Amino acid sequence: MQKGLRFWRLHTYFKILFALFFIYSCSDNDADSDTIVPDSEVVETETEEETETEEETETEEETETEEETNSDIPGQVLGLSTSDWKLNGFIGTGADAVYEDDLLKALGKSFDDYVDDNYFYALDGFTYFKCYRGLGGSKNSNNPRVELREMKDGETHYWDGDSGRHTMEWTVRVGQLPKSTSGTDGVLCFGQIHGPSDSQGFNDDGVDVDDTIRLQFRGEPNQEEGEVDLKISGYITEEQGGSISLSGYNLDTVYDFKLVMENGVITFFVNGEMVFERTLNTSGDTSYFKVGNYLQSVKEATYDAASFGLVGISALKVTHE
Repeated sequence: MQKGLRFWRLHTYFKILFALFFIYSCSDNDADSDTIVPDSEVVETETEEETETEEETETEEETETEEETNSDIPGQVLGLSTSDWKLNGFIGTGADAVYEDDLLKALGKSFDDYVDDNYFYALDGFTYFKCYRGLGGSKNSNNPRVELREMKDGETHYWDGDSGRHTMEWTVRVGQLPKSTSGTDGVLCFGQIHGPSDSQGFNDDGVDVDDTIRLQFRGEPNQEEGEVDLKISGYITEEQGGSISLSGYNLDTVYDFKLVMENGVITFFVNGEMVFERTLNTSGDTSYFKVGNYLQSVKEATYDAASFGLVGISALKVTHE
């Protein structure tokens, strides 16, 4: 009886020891588990690192784009090349400035290194074409201009508007109009399709076309702000019903323009809306685009440093299909 009692007590003692050992072991495991980072926290840390990397990449890309857009070189702002465009403008300042039909060639410059604060410069993402009243003109016109003439592979380029589709798209902000010779108004041209003039030879129909279409703003002398008219001139209107004036346009306002000649039909779009359409009544051969700042109605005017035309262009694209 006493042996059975001692055995039972001994058995109970070992059970208690085993229970205490088990409890102590479990408490140690719990303590170790407190130092383990849950999987969710690891994922969050990786996500934060990835986000920071993406943000850094986006910031770098945005900076590179801004640097390209904010170039101080006007030719670079528009992506110009002497293979595609010729710049007409002036050498010198004031009333003694001399007109050059191929300015960069005369200066030994390129679109990558030419800047002149008097005529051709970049500001706030725009390339500005500035031209003064009273300066000289080309051999075919007494009106002065600082403008681009379309080229192909560095050579004079002509195309036939009676076939295919020919398009010029450009974004424009006109900052100031000049003062006409009469002193009653101010007019400048910011884009055109040029055709064969008498001095260049007649077109296939024997017609002297010269400017097929000129796109102009017309307002007050030396006007710098406020409303102006969009004037559509050139052979397509002057010899086919008279020039057209459309109201509701403004200086110092950005417009997206598109000029198209397709199978003899000329259309003009402003901010995606067609505002003009007409079929040319003669041959459209030997055509080419010109864009920039071409002063109108200032022939034989007196030079005035305060009277000038100012045209800003931030995008320019020509396609032939």
